[in-house]
Amino acid sequence: MRFFTKEQVRLAEERSVELGMSWLRLMENAGSAAFRAIRDAYETAGKRFVVVCGSGNNGGDGYVVARKLREAGAAVAVIQAEGGPKTANAMEMYTRCADYGIRIVNFADADQDAILLLKKADTIVDAIFGTGFHGAAEGKAAEIIQYINLAPGKVVSLDLPSGAECDSGRVEGACVEAGLTVSFTALKPCHITPPAAGCCGRVTAVSIGMPAEAVDSIPSVMESIDRSYVKGLLRPRAQEANKGDFGKALAVCGSYGMAGAAAMAAEAALRTGAGLVRLAVPKSIYPILAAGLREAVFSPLDETADGTLSLAARRKLLALAGEADALLLGCGWGRGMDLDWLCEALIRTCPRPMVLDADALNILAGWDGRGINPARRRIDILKQAKAPLILTPHPGEMARLTGSTVADVQKNRVECARQFAAEYGVTLVLKGAGTVVAGPRGRVKVNLTGNPGMATGGSGDMLAGMILSLLAQGLSAGQAAEAGVYLHGLCGDRTAAKLSQRGMLPTDMIKELPLLFQEFETAGD
Repeated sequence: MRFFTKEQVRLAEERSVELGMSWLRLMENAGSAAFRAIRDAYETAGKRFVVVCGSGNNGGDGYVVARKLREAGAAVAVIQAEGGPKTANAMEMYTRCADYGIRIVNFADADQDAILLLKKADTIVDAIFGTGFHGAAEGKAAEIIQYINLAPGKVVSLDLPSGAECDSGRVEGACVEAGLTVSFTALKPCHITPPAAGCCGRVTAVSIGMPAEAVDSIPSVMESIDRSYVKGLLRPRAQEANKGDFGKALAVCGSYGMAGAAAMAAEAALRTGAGLVRLAVPKSIYPILAAGLREAVFSPLDETADGTLSLAARRKLLALAGEADALLLGCGWGRGMDLDWLCEALIRTCPRPMVLDADALNILAGWDGRGINPARRRIDILKQAKAPLILTPHPGEMARLTGSTVADVQKNRVECARQFAAEYGVTLVLKGAGTVVAGPRGRVKVNLTGNPGMATGGSGDMLAGMILSLLAQGLSAGQAAEAGVYLHGLCGDRTAAKLSQRGMLPTDMIKELPLLFQEFETAGD
């Protein structure tokens, strides 16, 4: 699914009109499509719905929804948040709605009646502001948004939650907190950009019948990662295949006290289908890992007094790297000058694609646990890499890599990832809600799977191991990152459905991987 900015939405609408569609038909189609999405999500017959309409075209869409709900047997009322319609098309839809005998209440004239309707509603439909909104909601609109958020019923927003800006995701005042957002034609940047993303709830995009040539001719700013795309990357295995056909993955992970990170990365790589997974680890944690990972191959290496990998392991590590198809660096590494030099040596000299996670990212940023040490910052070695690199930072690590703040990263995640990937020639996986995958040539994809239950220690190690495995199996850096984050999020969703977001663990998610791949291998398109 593609993402459109407000300008691209406007352009698609204008091209549709040029191709013969009327503006009124577009509004009717939008309201009808929104109604179908609401009907599919919630029971309608006999239920109480309140549609809150603004004075613009988004309000016009709302009047159509109200009419369709009445036809479906719902008890419907409309609240005008800012008075009557101010566009010709919205006025026409208001008139049709009134002709149905639907109760219409002006909030400015009868606020207590409107508040009572909101309190009694099973579902509230927010049709106050559309993609053209910017700034902060004011006056009666801001007031009614607060009442919507206090109401006990479910809330559905049309296109985007009223009070959020379409392109930036900014929320400067009151904003509707929706449980479902029905987006027209394409997704919008605000659906995955904080803080607006936190107000959207579940987001679904619906077609409003625009001609394909009007929509397809517009280049989108980014796309979501879709199931069909990922399924196409997971090719069937030949009957005569052997383990050598599915890649040799080398995970250089772990330290004393952080054996779990290495274990989860390796097991995730195995469960994602790599033919051979080798763990290069400090000698002291080898016995712990070997007892629980019988399918992995181990290379115990020299370590420092702190139990981290020693520079003395450099020659052996480079030899192992030359034998692998893909590498993973950083999970559970800890900190130390020896690790700094090992990380730099592998990036500069290794001809194999690699995933850089966790402490490998901190080494690049010069992070010593207390702050950034400019003398230890190594970010520019990314430009000297001999093979494709995938970096997997969370927002805190991204802030260190860019020398900014978490707030700066989060307020413009897509552009932050895009610029970094282009500047350093890497594939950048910016983790978090709506994980962004940006390629070195400007390609950007956003992942819509996953849930807050995945925000726990070890989840990132699992993701890094999955991407390593896909990379070793021959996917490109972009493909491995995109498929990895999608499957990782889907595993999280399946696990949460079984165990709850609060109680789930990354080890539970890893157990879900075989079941997920079984579904991909046996299900039709």
